[in-house]
Amino acid sequence: MSLLSADLERKRTHYVRVDNFVNKYLKITFQLGTLYVYSFRLGQYAYFGGNTALRVLAHLLYLPVELLITTLTGIKIDPAIPVGSGLVIHNFSCIFIDAEKIGENCTVNQCVSIGAGYQMQGKPTLGNNVFVGSGAKILGDVEVGNNVVVASNALVLKSVPDNCTVAGVPARVISRNKTSEYLQFNKGDGK
Repeated sequence: MSLLSADLERKRTHYVRVDNFVNKYLKITFQLGTLYVYSFRLGQYAYFGGNTALRVLAHLLYLPVELLITTLTGIKIDPAIPVGSGLVIHNFSCIFIDAEKIGENCTVNQCVSIGAGYQMQGKPTLGNNVFVGSGAKILGDVEVGNNVVVASNALVLKSVPDNCTVAGVPARVISRNKTSEYLQFNKGDGK
């Protein structure tokens, strides 16, 4: 429950253009990306939660909810992946994530794929404060460092160091600035 609260708080605090009740508490709460985060966190509780009886109940609830939400949103994230607090999914559609691990304050946009490479060898690991732009692909046994922006439509096939922006096909470092405007909303980004 604390992870879900942190996810919602991050999105409400940093991704609302017009700060009013409707935008902050209704619009953000019922966006399709946010609805999927609810489903994902329920799945994590079903697999890793504490109380056995509550986990069984969570499983019974998760399976139909996840099927419905995945069908509505076009998003699929394996609930067995350890994902830190502050997960934000903007928009929706064509998002597939099967990573080894994802750190805190990860932001994902539409049409993103994160998973095994073409030869099905290994899964990516994402650090803290990672922004993944629309259409980006992160494939294979690679590590994406902390405070990294993966630009829209980038294809990441090699590990990415901390504190940079990568772009292109294949992705390469285009900036080594300490932070990017996309990461200014994250706690712990070194500001």
